[in-house]
Amino acid sequence: MPDEPSDIPALLNMLRAGTAHLTAMAKSMEFPWDPTIADPRRLHNMYARNLICAYASKFSDLSTSILHAVGHDYFFTYALCGRALIESTATLRYYVHHKYKPLLDKGSLDAKGFQQLIEIDDVHLRGSRFDWDSFLFRRYAKLKEGTITHLKDRKNKQKSATISESITAQQVNVLTCVEKWAEATPEVLIAYNLFCDLVHPNIGSTFLIASTAEDKLYFSRFRGEPVGRQIFAQSFPILLSVTHKHFGEYLLVLMGTIWQDNEL
Repeated sequence: MPDEPSDIPALLNMLRAGTAHLTAMAKSMEFPWDPTIADPRRLHNMYARNLICAYASKFSDLSTSILHAVGHDYFFTYALCGRALIESTATLRYYVHHKYKPLLDKGSLDAKGFQQLIEIDDVHLRGSRFDWDSFLFRRYAKLKEGTITHLKDRKNKQKSATISESITAQQVNVLTCVEKWAEATPEVLIAYNLFCDLVHPNIGSTFLIASTAEDKLYFSRFRGEPVGRQIFAQSFPILLSVTHKHFGEYLLVLMGTIWQDNEL
């Protein structure tokens, strides 16, 4: 985590270059979704290419939004996107280090090993706790019913399954991903806690929309000097230190799990 003041324009240029690279990567990795592939190696390759494209696309979109937000003094938007970058990087790292690596380090996979690999891929790509089936098919009454049941079960301290029966891949909790990373790099949790505080409805996010003029504090960014600009200058180097370089490294590891043509 940076201790000294950083060259913010240089860091912004670095983010622009990285964003352009990821955008080009997403375009080059576009691959049709086809879960019916029979060969497990080719099926994993399909999952991996789609995951890489999705990660690159989301990271690129978030970074582009940060660049636009900072350029127009939308520092609250910057913080929202910054937290999402940390969560995305932490989730990618979790799957690389705690899911793929332990399985693939065993060497050649038997039928059970390939089944575990595809299950990991499936949860990684489409895991969710939201009832997308009901939402997409406009079954709003079912969504409401599931929410009411979930709230009742929480009161009874019981675990409630709020996912549609057709969606069995339940996502890993993002806080688990962050905390697993923080065990090796504690600074990650500091960064995540900071950005969570900057987006929650409290003093952190309130500062991001505040401004100062004539030694007075106003809770809008239109009055004078934005308070968020100072917070951005101090937090932006921290954000890049835990996301920019690491994200690329973890993405390369995921790419390394793809079987080459001569291995199929």
